[in-house]
Amino acid sequence: MQKGIWLIKNKIKNIYPYLSDNIECDVVIVGGGICGAITAYFLAKDGFKIAVLEKNLIGYNTTGVSSACITDFIDELYIKSNLNKEKNIERKLLDLKRKANSLLDEIIVDIQKSEYLKKSDYTILNTKMFQKSMLKNEINMRKGLGEKVDINDSNSGINIKQGARMIDSYDFASSIFEYISKFPNVNIFENTRLKELRSFYDYVEVETQNDFTIKANSLILTTSVDNLQISNMPNIEVYKRFSIALKTNIKEKMCYKLLNDIPIYIRGDEKGNVIVSGIDTKYSFKMDNYKYIESLEKENEKKLKSTLCKMFPKAEIADEIISYSGNVYISKDNLPVICEIESIPNVYLNIGMGSSSIAHMLIGADILKDAIKGYYKKEMNLFKINR
Repeated sequence: MQKGIWLIKNKIKNIYPYLSDNIECDVVIVGGGICGAITAYFLAKDGFKIAVLEKNLIGYNTTGVSSACITDFIDELYIKSNLNKEKNIERKLLDLKRKANSLLDEIIVDIQKSEYLKKSDYTILNTKMFQKSMLKNEINMRKGLGEKVDINDSNSGINIKQGARMIDSYDFASSIFEYISKFPNVNIFENTRLKELRSFYDYVEVETQNDFTIKANSLILTTSVDNLQISNMPNIEVYKRFSIALKTNIKEKMCYKLLNDIPIYIRGDEKGNVIVSGIDTKYSFKMDNYKYIESLEKENEKKLKSTLCKMFPKAEIADEIISYSGNVYISKDNLPVICEIESIPNVYLNIGMGSSSIAHMLIGADILKDAIKGYYKKEMNLFKINR
């Protein structure tokens, strides 16, 4: 199992049991990553009796290799939606993203991780001449939405004050699970893989790989490749996002997005730790081969380091580099999928997309805690599978 910077940095916080008996609950949450943690948090706080199923260890898959930057605004430049622009999609999403950050603050306070309240400026840079018009359009869009945007002196980028924060994704997810594990209405199971899902008119049954059964009123599939296959979602593509983590003498809390053909992200803290992510590559069956992925990581390590050197030509950069990659999910319109699956009653999806995935997960968790009570918020119309 590959380890990203967060898994190297942290020790395993807690060990949770595997399912060893038949049980009943209100909601089953499939996935013990950051999306499963956020979803479980809001349901647990709302009083639902929940069971979380994680096929491996909490936070040890895509969450452990996340670049984990959260923005306070729409990170995608354009909302590629077939919906009529008169419905003001950008405004609705911006309002939801702001709410997501308020929800995030609530979690951070509860789990006592005040360091994640700190924010840095978010800088978007244009690195190619033909993208000047793209940058201009983005500036106009953001100003039209009432955002405070500063244009740099060379007219090659924009800066959003206190627009982003960096979070240790493994520590964040595992801290949430540690917090809610003390609730009497919460059960968390590791090494418990979903083998079969049976849906009925008013309940669902889950059979695990060790042949135990959970009966629940509802089930939520969170962001993962396995859950995409279960839900048979159309128009969703999976990409590998490659990252390097390294030590530098750049003592700057920063968050940059470089508008290359494929965006490159540079994040850093005041201690000189820098993460460079990007070179998104469409997933193929070859990527199931560890040696093939390892060779891609080494190849892309040079490209990502070169980007950092060009950005900071006078910086001292350590030779030792941690290379890793994680999955990123992309929809055609850049929007998440937050809905009930029409063909599978009582089964819901909370699937974050792209660079805004953590904010999407927060929005989804807030919407779904009401949906499973029968109260469907109008925002769900934006996030249906077949929109």
